[in-house]
Amino acid sequence: MHDETRPTATPTCPDCHGPARLVDNPYYGSGLSVHPWVLTCTACSSSTFVPRQEPRAAAVPCPVRGRSAWARLVGRRGRR
Repeated sequence: MHDETRPTATPTCPDCHGPARLVDNPYYGSGLSVHPWVLTCTACSSSTFVPRQEPRAAAVPCPVRGRSAWARLVGRRGRR
């Protein structure tokens, strides 16, 4: 149904910690949902969305900048 891989961990219900099954979200891809999987508990019948496993972007350090002319002027005038 979608190109993301199914999560490999054995699912358990976050509410009752009972056994759960992982189901394709029928609304994913049609603009109605951003979660590709739904976790459905077989014990308490609750349903929750499984968060997407997106790769985290590498942190990019910002270049160190000096104070602007305005900040230098205000800094000098504020110390009188």
